[in-house]
Amino acid sequence: MLNIEFNFLKKNKFFLNYNLNDFNYKKNFNFFNYIILLNNKIFLFYKKYNISIKEKYIRCWAEFENYKKKSLDDISKSYKYSIEDFSENLLPVIDSLESTLNNKFHEKEEILEGLRLTLKIFINILNKKNIKFILPNIKERFDPYKHLAISTLSCVNMQDNVIANVLQKGYSISERILRPALVVVNKV
Repeated sequence: MLNIEFNFLKKNKFFLNYNLNDFNYKKNFNFFNYIILLNNKIFLFYKKYNISIKEKYIRCWAEFENYKKKSLDDISKSYKYSIEDFSENLLPVIDSLESTLNNKFHEKEEILEGLRLTLKIFINILNKKNIKFILPNIKERFDPYKHLAISTLSCVNMQDNVIANVLQKGYSISERILRPALVVVNKV
């Protein structure tokens, strides 16, 4: 009597167990070879099927890792730029404080010192949130990403497309422009 036990999945391996109790090996040699051949075909099929499952699993895992990285990047950007609108609304306050400090007709030095201290604290808070000034130099090349040309002038002493005057400084947050610097550009 031939007893064959099929166990397809045992720790991700394929097993085919033979129990040759009361089995005349010499008499049934062809039958036994046929079973071994069949076993090998089943094993090769399972091996091929198992590899395709592994490939799909690896691809799926890679897609998941890419999605996770993109999500973390989106969260990081969201956190980094979350105060952008708030910061944009506070920029006129800085401009107003600076304008008041530049006015030379104040008699009370304490008021000016208080304004200077307020402005310094405010700027330190902005720096902690990675908000930086864009203050271009005169004769610096005009960069439309960081500068906004309000007007042009023609001066032969300067090169073409350079900044002739800075009207108002700009601001950026983590390399993203909140407000470009307002400038006058030389056009020859």
